[in-house]
Amino acid sequence: MPWKGQKLLLIGIAIVLLCAMAFLFGVAFGASSDLNAFKDTILPVLSTVGTWVSGIGALGAVLVALWLAEKQRQRDKESLNIDFDFVIFPWVMNPVLAISAVSVGNRPSNIHSISIYSENAEARMALVRFMEGSAALPTMIGYGEKVAYFCETGFDRHIAAYLKRHADGSAKGLSLTVSTTTENFNFVPSNALKKHFEQLVPEVDAAPSREDENG
Repeated sequence: MPWKGQKLLLIGIAIVLLCAMAFLFGVAFGASSDLNAFKDTILPVLSTVGTWVSGIGALGAVLVALWLAEKQRQRDKESLNIDFDFVIFPWVMNPVLAISAVSVGNRPSNIHSISIYSENAEARMALVRFMEGSAALPTMIGYGEKVAYFCETGFDRHIAAYLKRHADGSAKGLSLTVSTTTENFNFVPSNALKKHFEQLVPEVDAAPSREDENG
């Protein structure tokens, strides 16, 4: 939950507690008929409310400590912002698929492989060849640094062939995985890009399977 939402949640809890205290105080005051009854009724109620408040405060302190520890753990790990779409070069007639990754974590990322995967497939398709001007694998990047990998012209047809062989021609469960030495970062292509791959499926031959290679 973002910090703004957490602040609103804490404010809401505080308002609820104040309302509960006011309600209990009013009930106790209304039920008392004289000063002695007032004291006998109010003091136990306030004592109970104080116990509740201290208990909730202790719980809140524990939750805040856990939240801070989790935020620190998240900051101390690798994190990549990934993009996958078509780009155009002045010297290339047709758009080409490009993969970009920006390091936004406190630890540097060592990107060692990129692959295409469908949840309906039994295997991944590794991306091993890129156009001139792409970063070379493996790639080490620190915070704020960006790398780009440009697929060869027509690589979208290879993806379509992979879908035809391994995913029944559907791009529904398609994802791009950028793997580092410690993490796998998955990126789901846009619906427009998935539709483009599916439209190419009838035009391509199915990619070879492991049975084809063994047979």
